[in-house]
Amino acid sequence: MQEKNLSSHTWNNKVTHMRALFNFALKTEYIAAGDNPFNGVSIKKAEKRKKILSKSQLIQLYLKMEQFEEQLQTARGRNSKCALSPVWFWRIVLDTLRYTGMRQNQLLHIRVKDVSLRDNCITLRQEGSKTHLEWAVPIVYQLRPGLELLLKRIQECGAGPSDHLFHYERLTCLDREREHLPADPSIQPLRSFFRRLSDECGFAISAHRFRHTLATQLMEAPDRNLHLVKGLLGHRSITTTMEYIDINMEVVGKTLERELALYIDK
Repeated sequence: MQEKNLSSHTWNNKVTHMRALFNFALKTEYIAAGDNPFNGVSIKKAEKRKKILSKSQLIQLYLKMEQFEEQLQTARGRNSKCALSPVWFWRIVLDTLRYTGMRQNQLLHIRVKDVSLRDNCITLRQEGSKTHLEWAVPIVYQLRPGLELLLKRIQECGAGPSDHLFHYERLTCLDREREHLPADPSIQPLRSFFRRLSDECGFAISAHRFRHTLATQLMEAPDRNLHLVKGLLGHRSITTTMEYIDINMEVVGKTLERELALYIDK
């Protein structure tokens, strides 16, 4: 495992599939009767610190985007090829990930017709889902202006209802190049953006960190609802949702103090 740099999750997943395969072979007598060699070889999952963004980090990354926007205006387009440009587009990407918790693959699969400003929701397509599920997420008021702007500009660039909404190449290419555009947006601009923003801020930023952060924030709320978070993230099981949630020591401490105060004399 160490030589191939495999995680405990990857190992256990392979073991589960091989165990099922051998059980089938034993049951159908395709192989001689005996013990399944994959019984008892699963390993305990390593506990990892959840990948979340703190409040100060969220503030910092948005400030960095504002600073770059000011620099770009001063430079009059000289940095237009930078991975953080166009700032208006990437800010909408950040907001969409932050306020919906969707995966980056789901973001790239959203089509113009999947955004309903009337019903105030975004349909996340099955083909972009890791769990092969389709579900909708709400459009919160903080996200709506950005989506309205993106819809307007992508349609001005010739996008129809069935075209991809977060199509970086369509938004940034020259008019004469649009007829030769690939139908699907490339994932490379998104990767380059997060790599550059992470370097500028000095800490790791990714779509998945926004997903973990949103789950943790919702579970820290007074009216927290685990099933609501499970539905928003599109998980098949509560167990998966729990793996996304980080324990806030401050919240835990205050909760303990409040509960213990009922039983301990001051």
